[in-house]
Amino acid sequence: MGLFTSVPRDGAGAGGTRARGLGTAPRPGRLGRSGLLPARQPGRRAGVLRSGPALPSFGVVIIDSHTHLNRYSAEEPASAAERLALLRAQLEASGVSRALVLGSYAVTPERPGTQELLALVGDDPRFGVVGGVRLGRAREGAWGEELAELRALLRGGRLRGLKIYPGYEPYSAADPELHPVYALAREFRVPVMVHTGDTYARGARVRLAHPLTVDEAAVAFPEVTFVLCHLGNPWFTDAMEVVYKNENVVADISGITLGAFTDRFARLVRRQLDDVLAYLNDPTKLLFGSDWPLSDIPSYLQLVDTLELTPEEREGLLWRNAARVFGWEQELAGAGDAR
Repeated sequence: MGLFTSVPRDGAGAGGTRARGLGTAPRPGRLGRSGLLPARQPGRRAGVLRSGPALPSFGVVIIDSHTHLNRYSAEEPASAAERLALLRAQLEASGVSRALVLGSYAVTPERPGTQELLALVGDDPRFGVVGGVRLGRAREGAWGEELAELRALLRGGRLRGLKIYPGYEPYSAADPELHPVYALAREFRVPVMVHTGDTYARGARVRLAHPLTVDEAAVAFPEVTFVLCHLGNPWFTDAMEVVYKNENVVADISGITLGAFTDRFARLVRRQLDDVLAYLNDPTKLLFGSDWPLSDIPSYLQLVDTLELTPEEREGLLWRNAARVFGWEQELAGAGDAR
């Protein structure tokens, strides 16, 4: 099993989507609480890779608004620097100009913390870092320290946003304990990315990751932009209502599959995304994202190429919408035809 074939998720911000519908094969190896588990045979949905057309050439800037440098399997490099090199190579091969790297809700040898991510990407303009919020530190009596660290990074202009992980940690986006995080986002005018939808971790509480919970946060903090990661998969209908209702809510389409899309699943997701676009009647509300290395970037770009979008709408999905949300508009002004 290679890096860009199916890899499982253990709760590092991915949109869940356990393989289902094509048999009963066991899942691939995954990162467990006690370390890396040995790889197994690919499981159901993840076992058949898409055999669609070659990688499309869009001729515009592309921003991948959702990537990680976490280590998910023993086959991936142990060094975060090596994983960053792999991400750089994959972005270049896929024609992706910029990417956001998301921090996690925990810091372990397999999960670099926000400070380490910032050190790794350095001043490379192709990358932006989104700080992972560790609400678990509140249970450890260190919530004030966590908020102070985030404030310092935001004050220094080093973060493009903040990321919370409802379900993977035992809270929902509506939890009042998160209000200081939202207040920070409001003060420093950065978006809050919210894990929504399916989780891979058996111990996660998927009810807490339901996209409807973000509605409460969006209403309480109308000045903050909230990004529904994974479009609430599989609750697309609920997610699109939250996005439609609230001017301050958008969604990324990342992490809906593991590895590459199968032909069958790509058709299903395409229909669902077309329904979302029709309901929203506002293509500026969706952002391109892959969830690399859990999801395959070229396969995601092939999916985007099949959506019912005008050239202007596709350009918005691929980069303009993310540039607006994450503060890259000025840097990329006039860059529609340049990489």
